[in-house]
Amino acid sequence: MTQTPTKNSTVIIGAGFSGLFTALHLTNQGYPHPIVLIDRNERFCFKPLLYDYMSGELKSYQTNPIYVELLQDRPISLIRGTVELVDLEARQVCLTDGRTEAYDNLVIAPGSVPSFFAKGAADHAFTFHSKADADTLKEHLMARCQEALQQSSGEPRSLMTVAVVGSGPVGVELALTLGDLLPQWYRNIADAAVGETSNSLEDIRIVLLNRSDILKGDVNSLLRDTAMSAMEDRVVQPEVLLGASVTAVHSNSIEFTRNDQPECLSAGTIIWTAGTKVHPLIEALPIPKNHRTKRGQLLVKPTLQLLAYPEVFAAGDCAVIGSEEGYAKPLPATAQVAYQQGGAIAAALLAKAKQKNSLPSANISLRGTVMKLGIGKAVANIFDRYEISGTVGQTIRRMMYLSLTPTPGYNVGTTLSWIKDDVFNAHAGEFYDIDYTAGYEVEELLALSAAVTLSATAVSRAEIGFISDQLESVALRQALAGAMSKYPDNSVIHALFGHPAKRRLALNDDSNSYNTLDQLLTKAITEIDQAVSVLSEKATPKELREYKKLVYYCSDCVARTSVPAILDNRLISSREEAVLERIKTALKI
Repeated sequence: MTQTPTKNSTVIIGAGFSGLFTALHLTNQGYPHPIVLIDRNERFCFKPLLYDYMSGELKSYQTNPIYVELLQDRPISLIRGTVELVDLEARQVCLTDGRTEAYDNLVIAPGSVPSFFAKGAADHAFTFHSKADADTLKEHLMARCQEALQQSSGEPRSLMTVAVVGSGPVGVELALTLGDLLPQWYRNIADAAVGETSNSLEDIRIVLLNRSDILKGDVNSLLRDTAMSAMEDRVVQPEVLLGASVTAVHSNSIEFTRNDQPECLSAGTIIWTAGTKVHPLIEALPIPKNHRTKRGQLLVKPTLQLLAYPEVFAAGDCAVIGSEEGYAKPLPATAQVAYQQGGAIAAALLAKAKQKNSLPSANISLRGTVMKLGIGKAVANIFDRYEISGTVGQTIRRMMYLSLTPTPGYNVGTTLSWIKDDVFNAHAGEFYDIDYTAGYEVEELLALSAAVTLSATAVSRAEIGFISDQLESVALRQALAGAMSKYPDNSVIHALFGHPAKRRLALNDDSNSYNTLDQLLTKAITEIDQAVSVLSEKATPKELREYKKLVYYCSDCVARTSVPAILDNRLISSREEAVLERIKTALKI
């Protein structure tokens, strides 16, 4: 079956980060031409959060939204299918089901595939690249737990041994997550079992094998020592076997050489995270070797166009900016890079649509890296100069990733969308017996909360930068979460933050409806005036003073948590200082 060609259509192969965000950016900016998005999967997969999905820390709609729902009401034609080949001369994309799509512009972003270099690895090892992989692995591991509990002495140790091949970020993060997760599953299954042998957590063994050091040559290499320390802090501590070259994988064992000696490890589960290779579709493209890297990736111009086909763009794992004379070092295959590439391609396509003489180059920057260190913990490396680990690191990691997740619940650039009930639960339990109404109507509570949140957001908006947003969000969340503890006798604060139902109403963020900082600040000051007016009639003088302190305290916390304050030892930037001064004047403090 042949598809009727669409005039001026842009076809995008692959709805991963680069491809999907190219399409989303184009529709957000009124791209005038038809957009066709092709992917064989039903759902978008946010790979960095698969650990959180498998552990139950996040839901599937957060990590794997359905494309149909995601693209609803957008002028994008979604085709669920597999591309068999690309005819660069005829400008056609051919699918395995016989359909063809003609294009005027093409974006190639199919991602990569696992690289199995050991005999039997493709047949016997699990991979960890998709929701289906995570579901299959979880089901298998829980079955192993059940089997181990039914075995006699000596057998459970082998069944509960997990071998993870490859110590890049995926291998390290997976080993650390399983170090916390497997004991939970094992205990839960043992507690639920009737008449089965109760085995010790000592049965569980997680072994990380790699030819070289962990994270070597990776963008996260500076986090090596932090990752190693985290392994010692797990319920089950992963073992690290370095210098181990895997030669063969079997259904229940793995062979490797170490120090030129052959060794064999019995394992009930073997997970392969040892690298990737170019997608077969990229290999099949009629692109000469001098237009490729040694790994077969496509060389592209700074605009991300192919060297010999300016109507074709490539991004993600398959592309490297370079030239026939040589190529630059590939950018790391991370979500933030792919997201920026999607934006860069969209900007170039929009420039082409407007028939501009030159296209903008892709200006890709690394703003920091994050790694999961087990359940509820992570580390954030800000510009290779500042490291934040533990639960705060996990907050930054999740915010950084979820702010990139293209779901209705998470909007890029939104700061206050992170103020969720779970942040307050740990602080609010002792206040559940309070009269939360405190004599205030819902509209009044909204005005009181808007004064707090919009003021702090105005300060955040004054300091431009992705990482600044993340750090300042953490500061604001912590300030609000501790509001009741800071003012234990203030019924106004309790009315705002003391009860989940009231909190959902009170923490209503509409900061995105203001295009400029001045508009947002003007609205914040209006809300401050309204809140002070309400409290002057209903609150005690002490409550009013404490409320004003809270407004300024939250704004000040945000200002003092910006990137300049961390990296350049400047507490508050001049722009933030000007916003704070206007807030202070409005509060009359």
